[in-house]
Amino acid sequence: MNIAEDIYRISRAFIRDSINRGKFPDVNQIIGNLNLQFGEDWEILLPKESLQIWYDSIATMNFLKLKEGLEEIIIHDEENIQYFYKDKITKNSISLDFEDLDLSYRLLCLQNKVDWNITKPFVSFRSKIGCTDIRISLTHSSLSQVHSHKCSIRIISTESFALETFFEDRSECEVVKRLFKEKNNIVICGSTGSGKTSFISSLLKEVGQSEHTLIIEDTLEINSPNRTTTRLVAKDQENYSLRDYCSYALRLRPDRLILGEIRSSEVVPLILNSNTGHKGMLTTIHANSAIDCPDRISTLLSLYSGIKGMNNDMALTLITKGIDNIIFLEKKKVKSVIKLLGHESGKVNYEDVIESSNEPLLQNLQYLR
Repeated sequence: MNIAEDIYRISRAFIRDSINRGKFPDVNQIIGNLNLQFGEDWEILLPKESLQIWYDSIATMNFLKLKEGLEEIIIHDEENIQYFYKDKITKNSISLDFEDLDLSYRLLCLQNKVDWNITKPFVSFRSKIGCTDIRISLTHSSLSQVHSHKCSIRIISTESFALETFFEDRSECEVVKRLFKEKNNIVICGSTGSGKTSFISSLLKEVGQSEHTLIIEDTLEINSPNRTTTRLVAKDQENYSLRDYCSYALRLRPDRLILGEIRSSEVVPLILNSNTGHKGMLTTIHANSAIDCPDRISTLLSLYSGIKGMNNDMALTLITKGIDNIIFLEKKKVKSVIKLLGHESGKVNYEDVIESSNEPLLQNLQYLR
């Protein structure tokens, strides 16, 4: 019999039971339980210091290597943890096992009052590891027959970068500044990690101090230096969704309406608001390029609008009338900016504000497909 392993097994059971009761356990409670089970002689086989190190790894995720320049972490399992930096990807393993990782995720959810289980297998929320702000996304193993839980951790930068760092040419930066100061309705698109949220934070440095900025997000990520900023953070309950907030946003009389990201039904009130004459809207969406962006928004609008007769043609009418410009980012650089002019037969007419050298053919055709 391996008594040391029994000590860990009983400790895991105690932590799991505490989680089920909604109580966050501390190491002294675990030690007290072990004293009841074994008497104090268990320390001969497993020193308290070793138990403390193991507990800290589970309770604080201090097994992660948070180094300068780190942007994201993906924990595939205990043997495969990827660290994403701007210019490189590294990988390592840890001494914990699957059950330890499971407990670590559940403790993190308990600490942040997040339900994560078989009935709610995907969650994404803001938290901390040590003093580092993170956004963590958890995918439950019940969603797959071939792998364990997946954990994605994005490091949230508290630093707002100078807007010029997103451009290769300073004159292009001045062009985008002008569009923003004129309160054009702008959609910023790009892939995950392209710098969309950081770009918004940098743009907000250009907001006048007398302007009321309304920021709507599902987690706190956008930085605003403006003291006349109102923030609404979505929750997973009735009347607290991104769509709810977008629906009554104009009642708060914002000069700027910032929606962190378009993903689903929040697209409906946002696009409808943009067609009421309201200016100064800014949002992000995942898209492969600026010229693909209207079709992406059109698909979401058609899926979620609930408006009878809504089709691609009607959606594109609303989009091209409400949205002025689309900015495409790649690897934290602005690659192209287009101005929407209208649409005809499902093709969106546009003109280049900042041309992309990556799409010469579509640039020449001057419409979106």
